[in-house]
Amino acid sequence: MTQLWTYSYFTSHTGNQFDWLRYGVTGVVIVVTVALMLNYLRHRDSARNRDLLVLSLLVAALAVAIQISDIQQNYQLTNSNNNNALIMRRFMKDVAKKKDVPPAAIAANMTWLGTGLVLKVDADYYAVTFNNDSSITSYTLTKTTLLNQKVQYIKE
Repeated sequence: MTQLWTYSYFTSHTGNQFDWLRYGVTGVVIVVTVALMLNYLRHRDSARNRDLLVLSLLVAALAVAIQISDIQQNYQLTNSNNNNALIMRRFMKDVAKKKDVPPAAIAANMTWLGTGLVLKVDADYYAVTFNNDSSITSYTLTKTTLLNQKVQYIKE
């Protein structure tokens, strides 16, 4: 089965859908830590409160450190993915303009520009050939046929 990514995929693609869950868990850990700190300040003579506070502070520090690390990684990945998505959108718009079709009628078999890219424009398939330099400045579309006619469209 051939997978084709549609133009709408590149316009609405997000990096990580579960960011809100991680932020929520970190927030809950911080709220629990603050509550345990207030309880410890009211009952300073209880060793149990102090131990729970120390444990909670360690878990909160770990959660925040993991969160910061994930944010940094996601920032780098998102920038590269968004850059690829922006380039693909620009490329698809250019092809749509040249072929006089709406961008929504275009789908690609890869999520980046490179060798082996095949575009579906309306009912036709085109193999894309790029020039050899590292900054892709020109391309050629050649009509082609898919061997496997089963196509799965990825819209989101």
